[in-house]
Amino acid sequence: MVLPLLLSIVMRRIKDLDIDELHEIVERVKALRSEGHSYGRIVGMISDEYNVRLSKATVIRWSKGTHSPFNRIRAISMEPSPELSYIIGVYLGDGSIHMKGNGRYVVKLKVIDREFAEEFANALEKLGIRTAMGFERDSTRVDRFYVEGSNKTLFQLLSGPRERLFSLAGEYPAEFLRGFFDSEGFPTISAGKTFTVQVAAVNSDLVVLEFVRKLLGALGIISKISRLYSKGHRVVIRGEEYSSNVDMFILWISRFGDVMRFAKEIGFTAGRKEAKLRRAIELKLHYPDRKAVSLWHEEYERGSRGYVLRANLFKPPLNSQREGAAGGSWPSPGGVWYGKDTREKEG
Repeated sequence: MVLPLLLSIVMRRIKDLDIDELHEIVERVKALRSEGHSYGRIVGMISDEYNVRLSKATVIRWSKGTHSPFNRIRAISMEPSPELSYIIGVYLGDGSIHMKGNGRYVVKLKVIDREFAEEFANALEKLGIRTAMGFERDSTRVDRFYVEGSNKTLFQLLSGPRERLFSLAGEYPAEFLRGFFDSEGFPTISAGKTFTVQVAAVNSDLVVLEFVRKLLGALGIISKISRLYSKGHRVVIRGEEYSSNVDMFILWISRFGDVMRFAKEIGFTAGRKEAKLRRAIELKLHYPDRKAVSLWHEEYERGSRGYVLRANLFKPPLNSQREGAAGGSWPSPGGVWYGKDTREKEG
């Protein structure tokens, strides 16, 4: 009695199958019926061959073509694409997947930056996945934008072998890296005696960070990984103290040339991160450290999680410029130009 019980426990159901295997089983059912096998016999044969539980009624409907299991499955391409690489990058950072009781296979993202949420929604929709986007107020934490899409094929890809995700992501490395850094990355500025500009990303999965480091290297960007803290370390999040249940690692892009290459090749979707990085690069390029530190503190103030743009920062008209910065520059926060714009104009 023990063996049949074990077999019934591990027997798979239709909803456990990916779309390719489901296609194969449906065609196998039709082929077996055309060979003259009874419906009951087909149930047993499919169970033996695929370890899948089918009802006799399901076999009858598939054989007669009165019902298709694909009616509720929206087919999308899992071939390499910029959008898929971006989605994988986001998923390995802030994204999540859930299988709901109503049969929905949900891919979800909750973030504080509207631009990031919109970019993720656009990537899903370009794959053919309908999305819902909204704003969530939560008294226990910061308010966030959310994006939610439902697709079984994408769900099964993201929940599948890590090696397949890495293989697909590697076809479009810049898009994958942007998705990952949109989730886990941030510019980090040191404005004390010296002015230092770096980019970092934090994640508990060392394998993922090693893959990120490899792709950065392929783009000519050198990075290093170190342990940020160990499991059991006490951390403060939004004023509350917690004990970490994982080891946490940090990836650093430290050399200024590599930071500039990151800004050019990858960058951030969120305006606040992108503006901070580009303004810091501009100051580092065109001013000595002492002056750069002074200008930085005029525009940014230290918050609980790093520097934030001063709320009362004076912004001159868009057609005006500040004096003193030589050479080309990027726009600072708010679209204001600091220094002479000597960039080549796009044709």
